[in-house]
Amino acid sequence: MKLSQLPMLILLVSAVFLVSACGKDGDAGPAGTAGEKGDKGDPGTPGTNGIIYSDWLDVMYEADTIHTSGGTVDTIGFYAIIPAPKLTAQLLATADVKVYINLNDASDPVIAPLPYVEQSGLVIRFVASAGELTIDANVDPSTYTANGKKYLQHRYMIVPGGTAARHAGSDVNWSDYSAVKAYLGLKD
Repeated sequence: MKLSQLPMLILLVSAVFLVSACGKDGDAGPAGTAGEKGDKGDPGTPGTNGIIYSDWLDVMYEADTIHTSGGTVDTIGFYAIIPAPKLTAQLLATADVKVYINLNDASDPVIAPLPYVEQSGLVIRFVASAGELTIDANVDPSTYTANGKKYLQHRYMIVPGGTAARHAGSDVNWSDYSAVKAYLGLKD
């Protein structure tokens, strides 16, 4: 071995010993003593108890018609109005308003948010205004009963705004009824 390589070898061996010595954990120290109890903290922000939601509602649609110049009456769609007395102008400015339809019955729910669009051309949508929700569709999606079960019931939720751009609930898919129901702890 050349003499010029000796300092490099000594440095390398020293580094190996230093690293291996630092990797060993020592014994745990004695447990500390508990400190004094601190002051009570400020109250937290309100939770989801401000959410306004309806029961599952039976909704009956009416034909939206026009009178033609030939004297006939044509149906151009269907509409329904759901009273929402707690939906104020102030809430309209800050809240998120959602409407859902159960495409099946309560014992085997298939929940879809509005607007609802199918490839077949079916469209159901809503418009919120103070005190009511107006729903219109290109077919008649009225609630009906078959074999003792109700189909096509509707439900609305009004989620009041809290702090602007807050992150609470940002991981919730608000278009997925099951996720919203679980997040808010709602019961059917």
